[in-house]
Amino acid sequence: MKALLTITLIAICSLTIAQDFTEKQVEIGGLKGTLSTPNKKTKTAILLIAGSGPTDRNGNSAMGFVNNSLKMVSENLASAGYAVLRYDKRGIAESKKAVENPATIRFDQFVDDARSWLNFLKNEGYKKLIIAGHSQGSLVGMLAAQNNENVKAFISISGLSENAGDAIVRQLGAQSEELAMDARINIDSMKAGYSVNKYSPYLISLFGPAIQPFLKSYMAYTPNDEIKKLSIPILLVNGSTDIQVGIDQAQSLKESYPDAELIILEGMNHILKDAPLDPGANMATYNNPDLPLSDGLMSGIISFIQKL
Repeated sequence: MKALLTITLIAICSLTIAQDFTEKQVEIGGLKGTLSTPNKKTKTAILLIAGSGPTDRNGNSAMGFVNNSLKMVSENLASAGYAVLRYDKRGIAESKKAVENPATIRFDQFVDDARSWLNFLKNEGYKKLIIAGHSQGSLVGMLAAQNNENVKAFISISGLSENAGDAIVRQLGAQSEELAMDARINIDSMKAGYSVNKYSPYLISLFGPAIQPFLKSYMAYTPNDEIKKLSIPILLVNGSTDIQVGIDQAQSLKESYPDAELIILEGMNHILKDAPLDPGANMATYNNPDLPLSDGLMSGIISFIQKL
């Protein structure tokens, strides 16, 4: 069994899902989600927020990747006795009709949507609300938790600590120094409030005219700054083979919020499954829904929730 690298020592175990919860489809303002409710009564509900790109409530992508990672997380939490709400982001999957023109989406809308779902859970009678955000959903949840007395804890799973623009430059640097320099110039211009039109054709998927407004709104926030505005228990989770968001990001968030609990899972990748560092083999797991979640992920999260 692989080692578990963690600031807080926890037991590693695989959790068996029992059908001791029910699910129903829910909707607010054109956004659709799934509410998993344990058979035994609970006052605790977890809002599970998906990551960047065309990722749906289950952790699957419209680009053709099916891994059911977030569905598995939800089922484990519901089986452990907690209500869980996961939802399709605005413009994605069954929430696609909530947006007439995808080019009009701004990052703050994702945050407002998360706040609306929190209000939904409150109105359903849940007294203890917990936010768990994966990848980009970590920053969404971080912002939604601010100034909300109903949110009692925050869980960041594979979340960035650095500004999204800086992350883009860093990731491009691993492929091409020239592209990274091009991106740096354009990102700095956008951060200053300008629109850009001179960039490599290889970067059009990042800097195209229809994308720039969203990217600007996203780059308005830096997780390392935003996490400092919280005053609730926080759990930071990352995997050692995450080739999208490295463990240095979780460690940096820990430095920004020293009271946070940090768990680094050996061998876990970005979609929360066991995978090697080799990029090809790592990415192959993104389209394998039969792979279980990494050992230690759910026991670590549930242990954190139980201590609240």
